[in-house]
Amino acid sequence: MNVLILATDEQRTLSPLSDTLPGPMIPVVDRPVMATSIEILARAGQKQILVSLFERGGQIATYFGNGQRWGVDIRYLTQRQALGSAGALRFAGNSFTSTMLVLPGEALVDLDVAEALAFHRAHGGIATAIVHAPFPGSRAPLVGVAPDGRLLGSAGDVPAAHAHLTGAYILEPAVLQHLPRHGASDIAQDLLPAIRASGELVYGYRMHGYWNPMDSLAAFQDAQEVYLTSAFRACAPDLMPDEGRAVVRYPSIEARQIAPGIWGDHNHAIHPSAKLTPPIYVGSNSWVGREVELGPLAVIGASVMVDDEATVVQSTVLANTYLGRLVYARRRILNADTISDPQEDVTVRVVDPFLLGPIGATASTRGVFRRLVSLLAALLLIIVLSPLLVLLGVLASFGSAGRPITRSPRVGQRLPGQSEPLTFQLLQFQTRRPGGEYTPFGRWLESWALQHLPALFNVLAGDMALVGVKPLRPDEYASLREAWHQRRHESPAGCTGLWYLRTNGNSDLDTVIVTDVYYTATQSWYNDLRILLRTPGAWLRRCSHHNPPERPSEEPDYPFQLERIRKMYTD
Repeated sequence: MNVLILATDEQRTLSPLSDTLPGPMIPVVDRPVMATSIEILARAGQKQILVSLFERGGQIATYFGNGQRWGVDIRYLTQRQALGSAGALRFAGNSFTSTMLVLPGEALVDLDVAEALAFHRAHGGIATAIVHAPFPGSRAPLVGVAPDGRLLGSAGDVPAAHAHLTGAYILEPAVLQHLPRHGASDIAQDLLPAIRASGELVYGYRMHGYWNPMDSLAAFQDAQEVYLTSAFRACAPDLMPDEGRAVVRYPSIEARQIAPGIWGDHNHAIHPSAKLTPPIYVGSNSWVGREVELGPLAVIGASVMVDDEATVVQSTVLANTYLGRLVYARRRILNADTISDPQEDVTVRVVDPFLLGPIGATASTRGVFRRLVSLLAALLLIIVLSPLLVLLGVLASFGSAGRPITRSPRVGQRLPGQSEPLTFQLLQFQTRRPGGEYTPFGRWLESWALQHLPALFNVLAGDMALVGVKPLRPDEYASLREAWHQRRHESPAGCTGLWYLRTNGNSDLDTVIVTDVYYTATQSWYNDLRILLRTPGAWLRRCSHHNPPERPSEEPDYPFQLERIRKMYTD
């Protein structure tokens, strides 16, 4: 049997989602809807698949490639003009050599291929339309179906039981003679009536699996909830009882299940204080902040940031979206700077990027703002401390051949688009001679940790931030071989940070790295301010004879949280 998936993207019925994504690439639990069709075909033993492309076909072909990921062979037929569904059949004419299954690329059709094919062969006709019980609110054509399965026409013209056309068909090569030779044409509106007009019969196979036309925001959200619920029920039936809701037979979720009904894709970060109610999906490279409430039925796409104390319930946040602090989303679809109510079919554009916005623009805005605050604070500190800096510079020049400043290589933040983190020269007051012995005032400077004050100029230069991860030596960086270690480089090196409060000179590198990864996963303006306010106390403890790391009473489970972060990126 031949298989043709119609992925021409000629009808964009799912605005605003289809404004930026081709219909077949609209995600269902963060995976293109067409991927489910390909998986169903692969499970049914249909390994040779043709895909018709027209608008935005490059995005589709790039994602699906040759199909090796699903164990199938995909070939693409690229049209130069819009031909409609029947025109796509005509365009594929040379490949239409035997019975052909036609599937819509933009719909979720959980079809039992073997059963449908058996029905088609049993009636002996040249065309079988796959029909389904009416889907609420769908714009798909309604047709009448006789008790013997014959398709009689539009539901308004016949008294027989009616059903929706799903856009899937099983056809014989003989239907090609009924196609118009030129121009665009549609299978439902043109081909099927032409076949009936010629005296041939068209049959309707009533599919029993889940069908979703994905032609409205309500349908889109229903697909997310049905798919996620199906996956939860499959892995934990005792926690998700059968309530008569539709299910998908093969609810594949391409992520690791970190708890029953909670899936997290690679490189995600969830703050330990977040409240999670399954089923939940969190996409790759997504970040969930402090005291966020997620679920039930929350889908967080890839590269999403859910800021502190936000709430996402029965909602879908699409990829590359920033959801601001304290924002409450219930039964909503959030995509870049738009928020949609699927029940009312209303979409509103949000102009405040600190409430909702594209993650790139928001991250850039937040990054620039953070950089500006660090620069102004460092400049203010330099001005206030300038008399002390001059005095310490004079003291450091004694015994250092008139060179009070030393430069040491350090490793900082990994910039966007770069494979390796930034290397910079950390400025410090000179405290030792080349042979290692102290300068006249070197021991005193180190005892009070005053040699680090010139690092404020590194903040001005953009090499560091006031608060960040510990600046590592190149040899220390070279020892970081685990994938989870690299998370720390998402934050800039800092003059102070959680590492300064929680570790000391006797702490091993692994403890420092886990602390930095924890900081990166939980970073917020509130946490940075707390670190800054606690730094003077930590400085006094470090300069005293007793040098334990800080253990505030309100965070007694900090070692457990460190171990949780370690396991999150190593399991």
